[in-house]
Amino acid sequence: YHRGKWLKHFEQVDEAVTAQFQDGSKVRANLLVGADGLRSTVRRHCDHAPAPRYAGYVAWCAALGEDAFPPDAHRALFGYFTFCLPPGEQFLGYPVAGSDRTPARTDNRYCMVWYRPAAEDELQRLLTDQNGVTHMMTIPPALIHRAAIEAMRAAALRLVAPQFRALVPRMTDVLLQPIYDLESRHMAFGRVVMVGDAAFVARPHVGAGLVKAADDAAALAAALDSEADVVAALRRFEAERQPVNRRIVVRGRELGAHLQASQTAAEHAHSARHGTPAAILAESARVDFLNA
Repeated sequence: YHRGKWLKHFEQVDEAVTAQFQDGSKVRANLLVGADGLRSTVRRHCDHAPAPRYAGYVAWCAALGEDAFPPDAHRALFGYFTFCLPPGEQFLGYPVAGSDRTPARTDNRYCMVWYRPAAEDELQRLLTDQNGVTHMMTIPPALIHRAAIEAMRAAALRLVAPQFRALVPRMTDVLLQPIYDLESRHMAFGRVVMVGDAAFVARPHVGAGLVKAADDAAALAAALDSEADVVAALRRFEAERQPVNRRIVVRGRELGAHLQASQTAAEHAHSARHGTPAAILAESARVDFLNA
């Protein structure tokens, strides 16, 4: 790990790979692991690497301290994973235990996520800050245009259930997360390997992002332990993890199709199948389909 540095590019020669950083420094090693997420620099420098694909909807996210909950809303929501389903949208909330893990309401949080359709032109508007600068892929929370946040809150007061409606005015420090898909054709490139969201990004409805990355790491370690040759180990790792990761991404697309601003015929079929309240409640964050 080389903290506080930005990778500029890398080169593979003979039995080593050399990483060059933007400050001019270089590191030579026998393996480079790209675990640098959705906006991976490592992926951009690999041959035929795909770009993330916008899914056609965004997530508005906020967290509210338990001590800030109105009493009625606390009784109705806190302690539950709750779904509210306006047509073609999804508003959900769930509690997160505080670090002290005590009954006191000083550190517990309730996370709220609202998935809303947004076409490409609407996404560009949402990613444009108050200075007229349009950001790529995502926008820092402090730069989200106030008008966009107020429009979101006004829509929530019209569309979401009364229990959630009481929380809308208290949603501060709002995040905007455009939803993307990413499916790489390769994870291994000689002595370079991509893991986690650098290689595959699944929509959140599967609930497998952290598990997927951890399984990649475990499989990579096992492959390196079992093969003396690094290149052979990475090929073995790719053969094991590529099909599993692809299935997770495909499953996420199926579960999220009903939220998209536009749909193909196949996506419309998935929307009809997976977009009903019963299906959403039964299938969200359920990963046993991998064992089918």
